[in-house]
Amino acid sequence: MFNLTSKQWFQIISGSISGLITGAALLTTLFGQDLTIKIVAVLGIINIVLSTVGTAVSGQANLVKDVAAMPGVQRVSVNTDANPTLASVAIDPGQTKVGPASPEAREALTKIATGDK
Repeated sequence: MFNLTSKQWFQIISGSISGLITGAALLTTLFGQDLTIKIVAVLGIINIVLSTVGTAVSGQANLVKDVAAMPGVQRVSVNTDANPTLASVAIDPGQTKVGPASPEAREALTKIATGDK
């Protein structure tokens, strides 16, 4: 349970909030109609914010970085078929476990990442 990624925590929290919003009828019994409306409104806003953050951290670049950070992954090699997002990760010197598949691919990936054809 403690090996969950940040994306998994976002999904757990977002799913729990969605469940509470869906269960508004039960909340009415517990808290009354006036307070329940306020609770559901606040939960709805929190859920929107969480979903937005979850979308932002779920991009392709983060996926590759997450895979590279996994125990047991030695290296992620990227070839010249990469899109600009993946090419940017491959040429990032801060990503020690992600890089071009070959020395020749580095120049092509740099062009892909910067948009130079």
